[in-house]
Amino acid sequence: MNQNQTVSPAAWIGWDWADEHHDLFVQEATGKTESLRLANEPGAMHTWLKGLSDRLQQQPVTLCVEAGRSSVLAILEQYAFVRIYVLNPKSLTQFRQAVRPSGAKNDRLDCRLACQFIKNHSQELSAHVAQDPINRELSALVRLRRDLVNERTALANKLTATLKDYYPLALELLDHDTTTALAANFILKFPTLRAVQQAKLHKVRQFFAGQRCHLTEKLQGRLDQIAGATAVSTAPDWNNPYSFLAQTIAEQIKALVGRIKEIEERIAILSSQHPQQSLAKSLPGAGPALESRIMVALAGLPESAQRVAVRSGVAPQRVQSGKTCVMHLRYHKPQFLHQTWVEYAKSSTLHCDWASRFLQAKLAQGKTYYTAIRGLAYKWMRILCACAKNGTPYDEARYLQSLIKRNSPYAQFAEAA
Repeated sequence: MNQNQTVSPAAWIGWDWADEHHDLFVQEATGKTESLRLANEPGAMHTWLKGLSDRLQQQPVTLCVEAGRSSVLAILEQYAFVRIYVLNPKSLTQFRQAVRPSGAKNDRLDCRLACQFIKNHSQELSAHVAQDPINRELSALVRLRRDLVNERTALANKLTATLKDYYPLALELLDHDTTTALAANFILKFPTLRAVQQAKLHKVRQFFAGQRCHLTEKLQGRLDQIAGATAVSTAPDWNNPYSFLAQTIAEQIKALVGRIKEIEERIAILSSQHPQQSLAKSLPGAGPALESRIMVALAGLPESAQRVAVRSGVAPQRVQSGKTCVMHLRYHKPQFLHQTWVEYAKSSTLHCDWASRFLQAKLAQGKTYYTAIRGLAYKWMRILCACAKNGTPYDEARYLQSLIKRNSPYAQFAEAA
């Protein structure tokens, strides 16, 4: 948001969004208050926001809205005079319980409490900052790709279970990989053992060749099993239902594989235009999928590594009361962002010698595996924050030399490397 954060707002707004309508409570600096309900339609929201802008003469307003998957945020970001605060639903719930111990709740009350909360406590919160278009689209696509890959995996597992029940030879021919377009096309063309045995062997070879699958000695050995394979059952009442189910799943997998490929192509285009591309590409162990996710995670940097660790849930949470102090995991965290850092830390141990030695040293100290991995993730955050601040890609040789120069306790890893 370009609006100067030090300017006193002309109004405070609590916005409670829902599926069919939105409840708003507006309190102007003059003391005037207003409660209203808007239909969940882009036209109605744009009309009201434009009218509010004209009424307040483009003076800044502070608006509080609960976090969630709603089009409200995309609409609000189009108005420069609106200073947006995205509130965790848990915060508003606890605030409501504090002022309404009886548990009374309704939408009009929620939006009024949200207005009161943001008016009195905005200094404790961070205003929402709109992402640049490239990072916004890339962020949505990498999440979508992950969801589709998970869905493909679930379908592949279901297809594997189905084939085991009536057509185990198909799993042998596909080398037990049912996640590919090759597997989907094979099931659609040869849905039963009888279908593949009735086809001439050279036709089956042509099928695999047409799917860009080279005829290796291993594949030829699997193809030789076709003629002598025994069916689980030759009864149509057993094979027909399972073959229908297998073909249905195969069609879904085929469609998903195609869409995932399209998304990956778009991700590659956006990644090539992202300002953090050179930094992400310089990281050891970050393949195309993790590179794009790290670019999204680095958006908005540089900032302190501690803030990045807290924001992603990698840093532990301190709970202190009197003489009691407990450190535990952050259970409420942005899961996808947390997974990005943890998965990269794990991947780096396979391609970076000092990262592998760091992990082994933590394990030798008695740390659990994931505690050690989170420690490594935090170390990468410190490195990447420094690289982003200087505008330089990661240089492993330079980093190892800096460890030795500063007499770091981890200099032994540098010397060993």
